[in-house]
Amino acid sequence: MSRYFVTAARGVEILTAKELTALGSTKTEVVPGGVYFEGNQETLYLAHIWLRTGNRIMLPLRSFPTRDPEMLYDGIAKFRWETFLKEGKTFAIDCTISGRKTPSLSHSHYAKLKVKDAIVDRMRAKTGERPNIDIEDPDISIIIYIRDGVCTLTMDATGFSLHERGYRERGVQAPLKETLAAALVDFTEWDGTKPFLDPMCGSGTLSIEAALKFCHVAPGLNHRKFAFMHWPDFNETLWKRLVTEAQDKERPLPSNLVYGYERSGVNIRTSKRNAEHAGIEPGAIHFERMDFLDFELVLPEKPGILLVNPPYGERLGQNEDLPALYKQMGDIFKQKMKGWTAYVFTGNRELAKHIGLKASRRIELFNGPIDCRLLKYELY
Repeated sequence: MSRYFVTAARGVEILTAKELTALGSTKTEVVPGGVYFEGNQETLYLAHIWLRTGNRIMLPLRSFPTRDPEMLYDGIAKFRWETFLKEGKTFAIDCTISGRKTPSLSHSHYAKLKVKDAIVDRMRAKTGERPNIDIEDPDISIIIYIRDGVCTLTMDATGFSLHERGYRERGVQAPLKETLAAALVDFTEWDGTKPFLDPMCGSGTLSIEAALKFCHVAPGLNHRKFAFMHWPDFNETLWKRLVTEAQDKERPLPSNLVYGYERSGVNIRTSKRNAEHAGIEPGAIHFERMDFLDFELVLPEKPGILLVNPPYGERLGQNEDLPALYKQMGDIFKQKMKGWTAYVFTGNRELAKHIGLKASRRIELFNGPIDCRLLKYELY
């Protein structure tokens, strides 16, 4: 068994821990910003295939006192780098220094140089060769955290973040990472027995994540490679078996289950392409160009779950018309959506007051640095 750490958006950690337990982790520990979990090699692979809410998985290697550059050098040089940096594999170093700093070890760039020197010197002594650095696409990614005189040496098991599902078109701005969108869907407890609707779908992320969950599509299958595949103990046979088993669990999406409306025709076309890139059959998600004030005209006959991420004026001067929008949203909820359960994700609690309804639940979450709330409204 090994002990790993997976990063997650603040507020999402409890969902990530539940996912890890379901995937076979023998022990989880929730901390701000992520979850420590224990598991074997299969657990690590399953987490990369199936995790919907975690961003990056790391393997903590060792911690040691670090009060000056020499202690940092010595602590790094003691690790058996020749085990990982075999056959010309490249590496890169990321370093963060926080907390109480010492004058001789206060700059991350200088610390990275000391770490690099320790690794190179160790490799030369043990193998007679100097490993190469590749900051763009390294085989081995080394992460150094120095806080209050203690260095924690960690290895990145993931590489590209798990939120990068691979279905969103490049160059299209999206307000939510896919992992946060998946978490929002989970918080609604939508189980696929009733319709799911996003009336301001943008590029379709919430609707697509809901569809992927229903279809049992493993989000990690679009990744061509992960960092752990360069580790010396990588078990390709096990990995291929788990991938095949994941693919066998997929199922189609009924055409009357997931809906996304958006007033921008460009966004609707982008949403449809994103859904197809995600492997959803064309037309299975009902994307339609529709102004928010009119979407109640085409509601599914059966009440379901509404999840919306409206604009909340995170940039100065953007919120002049937003109070009226939130009021209109509340009016539609009250007058047109009897029997539905609505969830509003917003980073502006003052704007949320204009909805004019009492939330039955308030979930504290963070969208990057923005303190947000997921508000639940029971529309009896």
